[in-house]
Amino acid sequence: MRVVDANDLSPAATIDADVCIVGSGAAGLTVATELDGGRQTVCIIESGSDGPDEETQALYALDVTGYPVRENFMSRARYFGGTSNLWAGRSMTLSPIDFRRREWVPASGWPIPYEEVDRYYPRAARILRLPSSESLETVLERSRTHPIERQLADNEDLQPNLSFWGRRPLRFGKAFRARLQASRNIAIYLNANAIDLQLNSAGTRLESCTVATLGGSRTRVTARRFVLACGGLETARLLLASRSVVAAGIGNQHDVVGRYYMDHPRAVFGRVRLAAPRKLPGLLGVALAEGMAQVGIQLKDRVQERERLLNSYLTLERQWSDQTARAYQSVVHSAKIVLRAGYAGKRLSLSRPTLAKVPELIYLLAPRELMPHPLYRAARQLKERFSKGVTDLVVVNYCEQVPDPQSRVYLGGERDRFGMPRLVLNWVVGRQETETLMRLHDLLDARLRQNGLGRLDHASADDGDLRYTDASHHIGTARMSADPREGVVDEHCRVHGVSNLFIAGSAVFPTAGHANPTLTIVALAVRLAEHLKGTSA
Repeated sequence: MRVVDANDLSPAATIDADVCIVGSGAAGLTVATELDGGRQTVCIIESGSDGPDEETQALYALDVTGYPVRENFMSRARYFGGTSNLWAGRSMTLSPIDFRRREWVPASGWPIPYEEVDRYYPRAARILRLPSSESLETVLERSRTHPIERQLADNEDLQPNLSFWGRRPLRFGKAFRARLQASRNIAIYLNANAIDLQLNSAGTRLESCTVATLGGSRTRVTARRFVLACGGLETARLLLASRSVVAAGIGNQHDVVGRYYMDHPRAVFGRVRLAAPRKLPGLLGVALAEGMAQVGIQLKDRVQERERLLNSYLTLERQWSDQTARAYQSVVHSAKIVLRAGYAGKRLSLSRPTLAKVPELIYLLAPRELMPHPLYRAARQLKERFSKGVTDLVVVNYCEQVPDPQSRVYLGGERDRFGMPRLVLNWVVGRQETETLMRLHDLLDARLRQNGLGRLDHASADDGDLRYTDASHHIGTARMSADPREGVVDEHCRVHGVSNLFIAGSAVFPTAGHANPTLTIVALAVRLAEHLKGTSA
C-alpha cells in the first residue's frame, strides 16, 4: 500500500484504519502479515525508521533498581523490525507444565491450555524459517540412543530438550518490508512515536492513539481495533502513562500492569570433567541443512513436582581458553560497533562506545550463533569426523523465573523529550531459581559418577560464585488471566474491560518457562491475527 514518513504528514492529517498495530517487531509484523490481503485496512506505527538512530533509541532509556542487568547492552532496537534486528535466533517451545497451575509456583498457570499454543507452533516455525519438526525429532532420537547422552540426559530424573536455529536469524523488517509495501490493505508509518492512548469517557473502548515525531509534529490515529506490540517494557510504559481517563493507567485497575516481570536468569557456572574424551554430538550441537540444533538437559515433570522445583535447563559447551575467549569477545564487540547493533552503547555512539563487559560472552552467545551457516556446518562436520572427543565442558544454566509481583517496571520521575515518564526496572531474582539450578547440577553430577563418566565440579567455576545475567527477555508485564484482578489481558489477549485493545508479545506470558520467547511470541501473534479476522469490536 505505502510507506509514510510521519515527518511528512500535514499538521491536520489523521490516520484511520480498521486495525492499528503499534510496533514492528516479531509480534507486530506477524500480526500484520497474517492480515495482509484481507478486507481490513491495517496501519503499522513504528517509532524508528529503517535503521538505528541515536535520538530515537534514547527514548528506550530506563533506570534499574533491582538485580543488575547488563550495563550498556542494547537489548531492544527501536527501528523497523524491532528487536528482531538483534535476535541471535535461538528458538524453543514452551513445555506443557509451563501452562499448568503449579501449587509450588506462585501465580502460575495460563488461562489457555498448552495445546492451544502448540497448534500454532508449526506456522510460527515456518515464519521463522526454522528446521522441520522431522529434522528436530531425528536429533532428539539420536541423542536418546547415543550411549553417553542417553545416560546423562534421558533417565529417571532428567530429560532432553532442544534449542534450534534457522540458517540465519529472521530480521522481520528486512524479510517482510517489500511484501508489506506492496500490500493493498497495509500502510506503514515510520518515525511515529506512540505517546498516549485515549479511551472513551467510560474507559471501555480505545478511541485513538497520539503519535509524535522528533521534529515536533503530532498526529491522531483512529481505528476499530488496536494492537500494542511494542515489547514487554514499552507496552507496560504506554499503558501506565495513558492516564487521562483511568488514573492508574489503562488496564491497571487492579495494579497489575508492569508487575510479574520475568526474564531468564542465565549463569555460566560449573564444569563437567569427563574421565575420558567423549564425543557428544547432540549436547554440543548438530549442524542441519536447515539450520542447527542443540540438546539440553532439564528436570522431568515428576521431579519438579516432587521437589517443588522450577522448569530450568542447562547446556554443555566446549571449554575455551581464556585467550580465545578474550579474542572472541573483542571481535564481537568491534563488529557490533561497526554494524551499530547489539553490544554497542545505549546511545549507539560510534565515537564513544561503552561496551557490555560479559566475561562469559563466548558461552552465552556461542560462535555457532554468529558464524555463517555454511561455515558452521562445514566446521562441525569436520570436528565430528576428526575430533577424539572432549573432557572439559562448561555448564551454561537457563533458569525459569517465579512470577513475582515485586519484580516489576513502573513509571519514574524523569521524562523523555515527549514528556513521557521514563521506566524504572526492579528485577527480582529469588531463592527458587538458585535452588533449582543447584538441584539440577546435583542430579547431573550423580549420573556422571554413577556411570563412571566423570563429575560436575563447582569449585573450578570462575570466582567460585554464582552470578546471573539477564537474557534480554522482557516477559510478563501485561499477563494473561481469566480473572481481571490477576492479569491485564484475557485469553484472546484483549485488555480486560477495553473491548478493542489487544496486546501481542511476551508481555502477556503468565509464566516464562525456560524457553526463549520468540517462537511463542510468533505463535501467539498468529493466533491473535486469526482472532482479529473472525471478530468485530
